[in-house]
Amino acid sequence: MIIGSNSFEASLMKAFPVATDQALARMTPRQRALYTKGVTDEIAVRDAYTDLVMGAPARWIAARSSTGAPTFLYHFSYVASGMRDRVPGASHGSEIIYVFKTGSKIAGRLASDQDRAMETLVHSCWVSFATTGKPACGPTAWPAYRPKEDQLMEFGVSSGLRKNFRKPWYDADDAALRDN
Repeated sequence: MIIGSNSFEASLMKAFPVATDQALARMTPRQRALYTKGVTDEIAVRDAYTDLVMGAPARWIAARSSTGAPTFLYHFSYVASGMRDRVPGASHGSEIIYVFKTGSKIAGRLASDQDRAMETLVHSCWVSFATTGKPACGPTAWPAYRPKEDQLMEFGVSSGLRKNFRKPWYDADDAALRDN
């Protein structure tokens, strides 16, 4: 299995609005300390939404699945070059055009060489996984997820393997969900 999340899953908040004051009131003290440090309340809630709805659950599922068939965890943070000044991150589902290599077929969607290179990289990862069961792609090996190593593959302007990605936040979210 390949499972992951994107850097701006809070793009879903338009469809599922969350009141900032209510979201902050529901955070544990540990979550509030992590999410609100140095940012506005709106950004804190947006980041918490991204992690709680997709990031932490993807890591949780990868951890539970890791004892069976290999599971590969990713974080997609790449934003097409023409969109970088207009959006705060990779919105929900934005990796799909890269996976299926359809972005370059949409007029102007992936206009730069960097955009097309990301499309080639991501597509090759998913195709190799579909054909061999292992995503062999790019210069960095993408290992199966193991909770003790806590590694994922980030697809971004600077792609690569990340260890303990957002660990304090994801751990705080896991604890909050267990306690409720």
